[in-house]
Amino acid sequence: MKQMSARFVSELDFTEKLEAISTEYSKGGYKNILFHIYSGVLDEELLQHIAERICKRFETDNVVGTISAGEIKNGRLMDRGVLISAMMFESAEVEVHRFPNAVGEERSIGKEICTIANNLMDAKGLELMLPGTNLHTRALLEEVSRCRRGIQVFGGYAGGHSMESSEHFVFDRYGLYSDMIFAITYAGADFHISVDKSVGWQTLGVPFKVTKADENRLYEVDGRPAVEIYEKYMQIEADENFAEETFEFPLMAEQGGEELLRHTISVGEDGSLLLAGYVTEGMNIYLCYGAPADIVKKVDARLIDICEFRPQAILLYSCSVRKSFWEDFVNVEMMPFQQIAETAGFHTWGEVSREKQKGNVLEYNITLLSIAMREGDPDEEKIKRVHVDDSVLKGQASLIKRLTKLVYATTTELHRAYTDLSTMNDKLKEMAEHDGLTGLLNRRTIEQKIKERFEELRAGSGQAGLIMTDLDFFKKVNDTKGHSEGDKVLVKAAELMKEAIEGIEGAYVGRWGGEEFMILVPGLDGEGAYEFAEKLRKRFEETAFDDGIEITASFGSISFGGMRELMNVFIEVDNALYEAKHQGRNKTVKA
Repeated sequence: MKQMSARFVSELDFTEKLEAISTEYSKGGYKNILFHIYSGVLDEELLQHIAERICKRFETDNVVGTISAGEIKNGRLMDRGVLISAMMFESAEVEVHRFPNAVGEERSIGKEICTIANNLMDAKGLELMLPGTNLHTRALLEEVSRCRRGIQVFGGYAGGHSMESSEHFVFDRYGLYSDMIFAITYAGADFHISVDKSVGWQTLGVPFKVTKADENRLYEVDGRPAVEIYEKYMQIEADENFAEETFEFPLMAEQGGEELLRHTISVGEDGSLLLAGYVTEGMNIYLCYGAPADIVKKVDARLIDICEFRPQAILLYSCSVRKSFWEDFVNVEMMPFQQIAETAGFHTWGEVSREKQKGNVLEYNITLLSIAMREGDPDEEKIKRVHVDDSVLKGQASLIKRLTKLVYATTTELHRAYTDLSTMNDKLKEMAEHDGLTGLLNRRTIEQKIKERFEELRAGSGQAGLIMTDLDFFKKVNDTKGHSEGDKVLVKAAELMKEAIEGIEGAYVGRWGGEEFMILVPGLDGEGAYEFAEKLRKRFEETAFDDGIEITASFGSISFGGMRELMNVFIEVDNALYEAKHQGRNKTVKA
């Protein structure tokens, strides 16, 4: 396998470069060829012309192009232009699959791509080249995630150099498209591929909860307009410079243990944020920032893996935010890859990669996606270890490094304090709602639960059972054994009642006062409530308490819906309990 890359400068120069690629392709005995075209200029006539000439010269339809936010040649960001990458394969089967009119058909296209990949013998890689953010990519990627686990998936989103750009097009010899999906399959028993991402951004502050979102549109966090994240905490106003200023502080979403970075594209009049990537309600999201030292560390770790893999060609798909972040140092993290193998690629508006543990194909931002390929066994000669030259982290960049360490330390302390406060609030809430001795709900809380159920029944239909119980002759235990033994009896009684409602959704038990308890069980009619109480009464009767203490309990039961007064329900179940005690205790009486 071999990769050659060339920049389009002029028609004459292009002819010479195509001839050089053709010469190598012929003499190398290659079987298949694939061309990527990464373009920083939007000139449909020129791009179609370039693709058409390649197709005719090599008699292939394996030519796929994308509008680019930056073109990467030999591990460096080249001046804005058109970059052509030719990947030649000795035995691997490589094919471009085209899916037009994709908007609204994302899920069905995802299924079709999955079927193609799964039915392809020795499929190893699947590349997705996607237009901008107008696609429902989550549906597409959910279906592609069903590909065999051995198939590595990667890709990038088209987008122009400017953040205000609407240049989200992919293209081939037939035209430019804003609704076309290209899927490129790589297969072969002797073909090997290694895909991984490098990030390095760190969270800032405490998490926000997504309370309203629709795919790429984030409306609310913690019940407030999403724009307040930036207005309140970063002092960034929702004006024409919003997208550019928020680039340095993207959002990080959590999904199934994966960290998904999301940068903002624009802000709506309603305070919503259009993101380069989807978010869903219930996600935790954080503000985050780029830490140069951590970014370098992540890239260095990936370089170690690639050196051991010993590739013959490398593709880099790097987010445009990384380019903006590094500015003059943009080549620092990319140049080492060229020392390993011929490296080409582009700066994207989003990246696609398959996470390793669950095999889900996810949409990322602000990642450096490195795709290493080779045919055959790795060369016996080991590749000399390469690493990012971090000497640029001196001077002004060194100051950034120290500041990010300060931010990290401060953020860590803040998050710890927030966690401690949150834990304390949870404990205080627990104390406020529960009885300190038995751990059951206290009277105020169980009464509130009963009222809530009553209101639900009033608004709808159905019924619920209410059981009131009192421990028989409990005062005698305190008088003869002492209050400490009495407390043990109450705790044991509470355990019996908690066991009785275990696994019943919406059921609660609370301490009503002293040795009286109230149990709420949804869905029980009068007979059901009586049977529940009677079963629990027998459980008390059969239970051996500590120190030889024998305790029974008396029960009153009732069923209620939303058509009667709740106060009357309380009175009637209390009267039923009184009647059970009047009948000699250790009885159950139905109201």
